[in-house]
Amino acid sequence: MKSKTVILVSLSLGALIVTVPASAHHSVAAFANGKTLTLNGTVTEWYWANPHCLLKFDVQTDSGVVVQWVAETQAPANMIDAGWRKNDLKPGDEITVTVRQANNGNLVGRILRVELADGRTLDATQDRTGATGNEYHLSGAPTD
Repeated sequence: MKSKTVILVSLSLGALIVTVPASAHHSVAAFANGKTLTLNGTVTEWYWANPHCLLKFDVQTDSGVVVQWVAETQAPANMIDAGWRKNDLKPGDEITVTVRQANNGNLVGRILRVELADGRTLDATQDRTGATGNEYHLSGAPTD
């Protein structure tokens, strides 16, 4: 009986050790300040990969200095469900990005929306069913 208890306790502790980093990784606390910024820029790189898609884009400041921003979205499977595609953003594309900036003031953020020069809007806060939030339904690739 004692060995079963030791095994059960060990397995429980192991499960806790694994879940704490996973939940910390998916925290949005770094962007929880509630401030959003809308930035006009030029795409330099678009990483469509797990665990998060990353957008690098250059923004010209009021003083004429060009600075690079890096902003993230969810994983590709989630972004497909929200209507995004791997080839939506290409280097050189002029975009308007609405981000929730990191609390520490660095030029990094969480993408809320991207407006493309052709008028399309990619919304990172709403899935194709109209549900909102940071976690989307993983219903698979859209049929359209």
